Amino acid sequence: MNIDIAMTIKVLLVFIGIGLIACLALAFRSIRVGKGLQFFKKRQDLVTQGWRLIFLAVFLAIFAGVLARFGEPVAYRYFPPSPTVTRTPTITLTPTITPTLKDTLTPTITLTLAQTYTPSLPTEAIATIQTPIGPDASAVFSPVTFSTTVEDGVVTKPVTTFDTGVTHIFGGFSYDKMVTGVQWTAAWLYQGKVIFLETKPWNYTPGGYGYTDCQLPSAEWLPGEYEVQIFVGSTWKASGRFTINGAAAASGTVTTTPPPGTLVNPPTPSPSPSPTLAPQ
Repeated sequence: MNIDIAMTIKVLLVFIGIGLIACLALAFRSIRVGKGLQFFKKRQDLVTQGWRLIFLAVFLAIFAGVLARFGEPVAYRYFPPSPTVTRTPTITLTPTITPTLKDTLTPTITLTLAQTYTPSLPTEAIATIQTPIGPDASAVFSPVTFSTTVEDGVVTKPVTTFDTGVTHIFGGFSYDKMVTGVQWTAAWLYQGKVIFLETKPWNYTPGGYGYTDCQLPSAEWLPGEYEVQIFVGSTWKASGRFTINGAAAASGTVTTTPPPGTLVNPPTPSPSPSPTLAPQ
């Protein structure tokens, strides 16, 4: 059975809790019995022993708090998470008959994107950052998924669309190689405009699962497409999009300008005719 660092910390906390309870029970018993003795020396020894057990219990409680708060970050610093092994298939199937195309149709127009858009850190976030925000190339994040439920810090039952009336949405992701103290930012955008911003120094484990959440009145969740962008320092790491169902917002309700490089209504290429297979 494989036991990771998080499970080891929890097991140690359980044992410390059992020891703390046992110390308190023995301490109260020793003090109670000592006060009932007539001999001064024995009474003093039992009471002293009881107080020593109480001090030991206090020490165990402090140690448990320190272990719960700093145990995992310190352990991950010396034992970084190992990447998951991906199985590679050992057998490759090769077809024995390859159909030959009678006619090969070549499209006459190839659409080429004029610009490639990479999100940049919103100016609202730059104004609140107090730690260095230089480029970060080590941390990695998965694409952001969305849901209205979270279990043990992990976003569950992800979806891409929500009905009107929703008030609280969570954006979940996995991450690795994060450094304590580095500034991270989650920007929630509607039609290119920031509606919510979460930015603060990182004080969690270097790797694992996390989420950002946005809670607004249902009237402020307008129908349309939303995007969440994750930054570490000033470096964009991951994004995710979801949609609020409903009629489009009335004209003039929201006026936004897409960021530089965003393609608005790109042309859709016409489908090519299906090739015809010649008989062998």
